[in-house]
Amino acid sequence: MLNNTTPFSNKVQKKINLFAFFIAFPFLSILGNSVTFYIFLSIVISIGPFWNKYFNGKYLFFGFLLLGILSTLFSPVIGEQQDLGFILILIQYVYWIVMASFFIIFRRKIDFIQMSKWIFIGTMAFILFYFLFPLKINNPVISIIFRPGRNTFVFNLLCCIPLSFVYIAQRWKNWKQYFFLFFFVLAMLLTNGRSGAIIILIQVVLILSVLKPTFRRVGKVLAILFFMLFSVLQNTNSQIYLDTLATELEPVNPRVAALLRSEGDGDLEQDKSWLIRKLMIDKGFEIIEKYPFIGIGPNNFTNYRAELSSFSSYSRLKGSSYQRFSLSTSAHNSYLQVAVEFGIIGFVIFLCIYLPPLFLFFKLFIKEQLSLYHLALVSLIGMAIHFYAISAFIGALPWFVLGICWSYLQKEKK
Repeated sequence: MLNNTTPFSNKVQKKINLFAFFIAFPFLSILGNSVTFYIFLSIVISIGPFWNKYFNGKYLFFGFLLLGILSTLFSPVIGEQQDLGFILILIQYVYWIVMASFFIIFRRKIDFIQMSKWIFIGTMAFILFYFLFPLKINNPVISIIFRPGRNTFVFNLLCCIPLSFVYIAQRWKNWKQYFFLFFFVLAMLLTNGRSGAIIILIQVVLILSVLKPTFRRVGKVLAILFFMLFSVLQNTNSQIYLDTLATELEPVNPRVAALLRSEGDGDLEQDKSWLIRKLMIDKGFEIIEKYPFIGIGPNNFTNYRAELSSFSSYSRLKGSSYQRFSLSTSAHNSYLQVAVEFGIIGFVIFLCIYLPPLFLFFKLFIKEQLSLYHLALVSLIGMAIHFYAISAFIGALPWFVLGICWSYLQKEKK
């Protein structure tokens, strides 16, 4: 039970704004850590220790952290490593959990519109630099990367676009809001990614439901239509309609067009990216069978040498090295990675962290009560869907979004 209503000082709020900018535009790392780590450390120094304060969900967040420490101590991978990289990983987890706690505890002290403004500025900068200035400087001291991998870019947009609209809706009206929606959708389509292109359309429907109350019932209908579209994708009798849609979409996003036609990269049984995901699922279940309870430790999926007994059945991958898939490929699925690295116990805690705000979203959406205040839940929906396609729960951004979402679940002290 908390009653933190006095706003932060301008000095602290400026640091929060700077943190928001760099979490939306994550191009700078120093000594292996994102610059957001050092900014947050500066915020903690300014306000003093706060993690002893109680909040709803505290035992889940810190229980997940404790399990990560235990799984690291008993990890079968640590003994094979020649460096102390696992210590850096644990420090980062401490940072992410404490940072999420900060945004839960002090939600009423933060000027959220100001923070949203800097998320918007960072998102716009990320898009422009990603496409126009692909600079890359990488050394042990400082790393500057304006064009990271496509999955990183797409994930950042899915998390930050809804949060940006808290500011956009306050700053501009009518056609300017539609302009930014169009701009963000176009940026996503130009990545030539498949999952991101579909998820952003779902988020656009949800954002419009918030911006335009008269659109809420239409939004529900569109959500049903999206479900029907996925069903249509499985129906070969509808291929003529999918071919027509693919023809219109191909100039902007050839990979989604191929997916609709089920040819080339769209034929999943021939798509190496899809097959690698399936192979990593096999690897994941192989590890879970050996270490079911507390897993193999954070960030160790890639480092674990699996047998990959099913590798020979993937004929499309036989030209690639077994070593590549055994020791250098990510899980390509955040849920699988959590289950492997934190075990069944950690996976259950992970679900207990994610499900309450997701239930809140569905409750508000069904009752047509979503507001600007709740747009972080739209970010969370995008995350939850995209987690199926990539390993992205490692990083400050998902925990930042989770912290904001859990702040909606707190009860005020009267």
